Amino acid sequence: MVAATILSSLALRWRYAGETLQARWIALLDVIGDDPMRLWVYGTTIIIFFVYWIYAALFTIMDITNRPKFLRKYKIQPGQNEPVDLGRLWKAVKVVAFNLTVVNFFTTWLLYEVSLRHNNITDIRQLPSFGRIIRDFVIFVIMEETMFYYVHRLMHHRSVYKYVHKKHHEWTAPVAAMTLYAHPIEHVLANLLPVGISVSLLGTHVVVAWGIISLAVINSMSDHTGYSFPWSGGSVRFHDYHHAKFNYNYGVTGWLDKLHGTYRATHEKKQPQAKTKAVKRKRKTN
Repeated sequence: MVAATILSSLALRWRYAGETLQARWIALLDVIGDDPMRLWVYGTTIIIFFVYWIYAALFTIMDITNRPKFLRKYKIQPGQNEPVDLGRLWKAVKVVAFNLTVVNFFTTWLLYEVSLRHNNITDIRQLPSFGRIIRDFVIFVIMEETMFYYVHRLMHHRSVYKYVHKKHHEWTAPVAAMTLYAHPIEHVLANLLPVGISVSLLGTHVVVAWGIISLAVINSMSDHTGYSFPWSGGSVRFHDYHHAKFNYNYGVTGWLDKLHGTYRATHEKKQPQAKTKAVKRKRKTN
C-alpha cells in the first residue's frame, strides 16, 4: 500500500514537471517566435557560444591567477601553464571565437537546409516525453562517440595531421579556453558533424538538442581543463593523456580505443616506474 502511494506520488510529480516545462516552452516561443530556422541556426549558435565562454571563464581565471591555491593539487600536469601564457592564450581565443561564431553558424545553417528542416521540426511547440529524451540521449552518446573516434583518428594520419589537427595539439597541456582551438576543417568534421548528424538522424526536438549539445560542450571542455577533481569523470585524465602522448585515447568513453588497441589508462605509465623502483630496492638489500 505504501509502495503504491509512493509510486502514485512520483507519477504525479513527473507529470506536473512535464506540464510545467511544456507551459514555459510555449511562453518562451510566444516571445521569441517559433520559426524553426531561427531556433535551430541562431538559437543553437547563441547557446553554444554562451555555454562555452561562461564555463571557460571560470577556468581561465584560475589559469591566469593560479588561484584558489587549494585547487592546484588537482592539476594533471603540474608546472604546465602555471600561470598560462597570456599571449598564447589570446591567440587561441581568437581562433575559438571564429569557430564559435562564423564556423558554427554556417555549418548549422547548412545542416538545417540539408537535413534538420526535414527531420526535426515536427510540431516544434510540443515537447517530447521524458522517455523520448532519455532514448535520444543514450543513442546520441553511442553515435557521436563512434563518429568522433574515427574522424579523430583520421586526423592523426600523417597525411592529414600536420595540415589540420596539429593546430589543436599545440597545447600538450590543455586549458579549458582552447577546447575548440582547432583548424576550421577539423572543427566541422570532428566537432560539429558528429553532433549534428546524430541529432538529425534521431529527429531530436530542438530543446533536447540544445540540452544534449550543451552537455557535450561542457564534457569536452572538462576534458581540456587540465584539472582532475574528485568529482571529475575518468575521461578528463583519459583525454589529457592523449594531448601528452598524441597516439592514444582518441575517443571519449574509451570503448572504441579498447576495441582497436589505442586505449591507455593513465595509471599504466606509473606501473613500470613502480616496478623499476621495487627491483632497485631489492638489489640494494642483496
